[in-house]
Amino acid sequence: MTWIVWRQQRPVFITLFAGLVVSVAAILLWRAGTIADVRAGNLADCVARGLDACRGKAADDFQDAWFDKLHIAQGTVLAAPALIGVFVGAPLFAREFEQGTHTLAFTQSVSRTRWTATKFLVAALPALVVVLVYQLVVHSWLDVAGELGPLATGEFYFTTFESQGVSPIAYTLFAYTLGMVTGALFKRTLVAMTLTLGLFVAARVVLSGVREFLVTPTRVISNDLDGTRDLDGRPLVVESGFLDAKGAVVADPTPMMNCAGRGDAQGAVDFAACYRENGLAQRYADVVPADQATTLHLLEASVFAGFAVLFALGTVWAVRRQV
Repeated sequence: MTWIVWRQQRPVFITLFAGLVVSVAAILLWRAGTIADVRAGNLADCVARGLDACRGKAADDFQDAWFDKLHIAQGTVLAAPALIGVFVGAPLFAREFEQGTHTLAFTQSVSRTRWTATKFLVAALPALVVVLVYQLVVHSWLDVAGELGPLATGEFYFTTFESQGVSPIAYTLFAYTLGMVTGALFKRTLVAMTLTLGLFVAARVVLSGVREFLVTPTRVISNDLDGTRDLDGRPLVVESGFLDAKGAVVADPTPMMNCAGRGDAQGAVDFAACYRENGLAQRYADVVPADQATTLHLLEASVFAGFAVLFALGTVWAVRRQV
């Protein structure tokens, strides 16, 4: 049974691994060029500490040459799960039902549940390995640029967060099983591929919007009312605002509007003094610290994995009821 499924999926696997080999070779070449530029410009300290440590023509030229390429590489890691879902997961059962080849499998001694599980595993494992290897190679390139590349945007910037940790694997498993269940339910390859892409993108957008609510934020309070001091460590800001003298959150926007109106009328205004005159005593920010990024990765991955389990069970149900 496993050999038959492997033979059926062999063109897909060849395409996956060929694409991986070409992509990895290209990235390794670019990575070598990045390393050469770091050494030529004596930018090792900048890579470790960022532009604040050393500004100059060499650092600016390095960013002009490599920042966009590195950012695109992050984007390809984000796109990989969608490609797996559309081109591997969606046709897995849809093509069988569309072409009628499932009838041969149903006449064999193997149960439908075992047939479904075998197809799921044989196709899933190579796909997950491809995504994992590609993610690690891209991340090794990003590490070379360090704080001069996209990693300088912080752990929670969406391209950085979603291309690191367990997230790409969780997204891939989600997209793959989503493609499976849509293919098993609708039995048309093109329909399944289209639905998989649309639903995957929609799910990613929705869940990324509520990501910060998976953990309890930490409140940071500052006396710097004009907001000129940045938060340390580039945390994820969930909510921010002002507190009154009693430490209560000020929900009324009138004080801020009064100060903004005064600035429009008078030009330069001491906003900190204006805020205090209007009863605002402190600023606050509810944040998720950067050192909790791994926890957030795991929590978000558990959500996607939970949906993947439901989709897998839905696929089994759809296959078992197929006539």
